[in-house]
Amino acid sequence: MKRPAIAITLLTMVLAGWARYQTSASSSESSLARLMPQGALLFIEGKDFGGLLHDWASSPEKQSWLKSDNYEVFSRSRLFLRLQAAQQEFAAAAGVPPNTKFLSEIAGTRTALGIFDIGKLEMLYITELPSAQATESGIWQQRSKFDPRESAGEQFFTRTDPQSGRTVAFAVNGSYLVLATREDLVAGALSAIKGAQVATVDREPWFAEAVKAAKQPGDLRMVIHLDEVTKTPHFRTYWIQQNTTAMRAYRSAISDLYRSAGEYREERILLRMDAEPGVGSDSDAAQLAQLIPPDAGFYSSQSAPAAGEVVATIEQKILTPRSGPAPLSQLAPGVNLRQGTIGSETSLEERIDVPPAAPATVTNGDEALKDTINANPPTAMLKLHLTKLEPDGVFAKISSTVVLSAANSWDETQVRSAIQRIVAPLTTASALGAGWKNVGSGQRAHAEFDGLLPVAIAVRGKYLVVSNDPAMLDAVLARMQQKQSVVAPAAYIASFQHQKERQDFYRLAALVDLPNRNSAATVRSPEFFSDNLTSLSKSLAQSLAKESVEIRRSGTVETQTVRYEWSR
Repeated sequence: MKRPAIAITLLTMVLAGWARYQTSASSSESSLARLMPQGALLFIEGKDFGGLLHDWASSPEKQSWLKSDNYEVFSRSRLFLRLQAAQQEFAAAAGVPPNTKFLSEIAGTRTALGIFDIGKLEMLYITELPSAQATESGIWQQRSKFDPRESAGEQFFTRTDPQSGRTVAFAVNGSYLVLATREDLVAGALSAIKGAQVATVDREPWFAEAVKAAKQPGDLRMVIHLDEVTKTPHFRTYWIQQNTTAMRAYRSAISDLYRSAGEYREERILLRMDAEPGVGSDSDAAQLAQLIPPDAGFYSSQSAPAAGEVVATIEQKILTPRSGPAPLSQLAPGVNLRQGTIGSETSLEERIDVPPAAPATVTNGDEALKDTINANPPTAMLKLHLTKLEPDGVFAKISSTVVLSAANSWDETQVRSAIQRIVAPLTTASALGAGWKNVGSGQRAHAEFDGLLPVAIAVRGKYLVVSNDPAMLDAVLARMQQKQSVVAPAAYIASFQHQKERQDFYRLAALVDLPNRNSAATVRSPEFFSDNLTSLSKSLAQSLAKESVEIRRSGTVETQTVRYEWSR
């Protein structure tokens, strides 16, 4: 009878040991959000912050970027100067500057950063770091200049710079280094580390809902309380996308970055306040994406585009001459010879070398196109762009194609007439030569504008293709004849071939900025396109091959997948 008892005892000990191991492993892998007091607007966590910092510091991209015009412009921006002032205040309070050396000293493995006030830059930093390394850091060596405090029986240190009012508090507790710009944040983190019941960020609804909707944490995770962040004036000032109104439709967001040798993949989930109204068929946008030619430099496919957006896209991308200057014949001043008078002293201020104050009204002629689009609202729109270097080696031509998918078939005669009414007045005299000619045969048949402007259109039932490059249109028609596979629905799909398109972008950017350049100036600021953006592209020239994004929606959940594919 003793053997079964011994066996049961051993089994119990093994199970207990396994359970203890599992608990320990789970604890070491659990999020540091359980130690972060509530109130954070932004939470960032990394599995190995020290490794990330090392990879960035030793990368050729960093060295190239620091020497670029893009960094030079950024270093003079209001945001950079504000961050620089905060760094100086931190250094005055901590006794050590928050530079690269300081970061390397306190960069541990699993690390979390919480931003509590964007304007005041109030933050809490928690990292897993061996105590021996933590006690060798510069800030620990300055502890004698700090005031000692205690929380949950554990000591921490705090100091406030009298001039700026900036506070720095820190503690080393076991395998944790805690650093904050508020004394209560360090006290709360220490209490959570000791197991006290503390209201932490992981228990806040906005945070918990976002984490629940996400997958396994990536190498770097960011969670944002968008409902509160978008209310701050700093968000409206520094958010370069300038779509604050659109961002207010979301309550929170979470983004995970996964790194590998071939690509960086970012998985984002945004939680909307309410389900987006009026959403069309996302499957149509995904189906249109299968028509993309392999040589397209940029493409985007979106579902349920607004009619106004469709018209504007066709006009701006295909019918470009309509945005040019008015003919000189319409600007010449009028001369009245009937009265035979040459004026009087009351008209000395009148100019005879400028057009009249009330110029003639010129209509765009796009009403017919708007009516055509509104009569058959597109369920999806595909935009294709490709640059081609001209034989002179100076200019790069942008080939553009727009493909529309609708619920009903398009009336080709109506489409031709609508486009003709826009193009003819601005490219011909009395609409002479403003007709259409049929080109090709069979599945490649399409119509081309018989004039100076290269416009080609093709109708294939519910598909309408408009292009300024017949070869590109022909490639799209060829893709239509191929067997289409079943694809997952997507609200938006886009990609940019950086490695392929960057050289032509440099040429275009130089030409765009040329009219604004002052050749006589001895010192000039970097031009936006040819210097600023071009230098950012060149910083990634040897590594970034392409970037792509896919957006999908389900109720109040919006999922975004962003991929950066590396060439080396």
